[in-house]
Amino acid sequence: MEKVAMMIQARKLFKDVSDLPTIPAIVSKVVALLESADAEPDEIADLILSDQVLAARVLRIINSPLYRVSSEITSVKRALLFLGFKSVREMILTSYFVKSFDKKTQSFDMEIFWMHSFSVGAMSRHIAEKIGYPDIEKAYLVGIVHDIGKVFLGHYRHEEYGQMLASISNTSTTTYEAEYDFFGTTHAEVGLCLAQRWNFPASYSDVISHHHTSESSTDDPLLTAVVALADFYCLSHVEASSVAQASIPGDSEEHAWEILTQLSVQSLGPGLENFLSSLDDEFTEISHEVDLLFSTMRAA
Repeated sequence: MEKVAMMIQARKLFKDVSDLPTIPAIVSKVVALLESADAEPDEIADLILSDQVLAARVLRIINSPLYRVSSEITSVKRALLFLGFKSVREMILTSYFVKSFDKKTQSFDMEIFWMHSFSVGAMSRHIAEKIGYPDIEKAYLVGIVHDIGKVFLGHYRHEEYGQMLASISNTSTTTYEAEYDFFGTTHAEVGLCLAQRWNFPASYSDVISHHHTSESSTDDPLLTAVVALADFYCLSHVEASSVAQASIPGDSEEHAWEILTQLSVQSLGPGLENFLSSLDDEFTEISHEVDLLFSTMRAA
């Protein structure tokens, strides 16, 4: 698959789209401030409070069963101090990602899609912590949005994408392979187009673009490797569906494993298969966390 040609095809899909969801300007400002090393809690709290919807969403989420606070938190500043800036960043963006496409008609089950996405995010965070990656919250967030291109295709190419999914049901063909056959591009390139329109950081865009071709990652190969393996693990440990079908480990997964073994701060064991097996215990806990997260974000 030629990446340049696939990107050209992906951009063509956006040509006549006039109602693409956007991330509100206030959310972009808050997230930028949360990523700043010089930001102060009062400054961030004031910015969040300038948007009543955003402030209410932050307080609703932090008081949900997901975070299990001992007493109700009614102050945005206290929420910031309780969770930390990076966790608030991930909370805000995750809820907006879910809400952006929540009401749009889809050619697949969005609950299955988001459950897989949240699972990949949680498993990415676990792998990132295991290997000593410096920003586990970033691994979590980009793990959640790695497949965002599928949401675009499932809505804006509803009929064609539905036909494609039906054609690979009960087969060993993956959505990634079928997308290329049907559209001449895949959710990775479409997701990159979305990431660029939403001004995602370069490392996020790189992962979205290369989570099936980790050998081509250039901005943050380690982060891409983390998400690629988390994605593969989650696909292979749940009941297959046409929107998210597993395959056997390929070049991308083998390359991702090489990157992990080279850059991990601790020994990861004798091989990829054993490493994936070592994640099984964590996956049980992750599944419970994902159930809570999904219900919380849908309600926020």
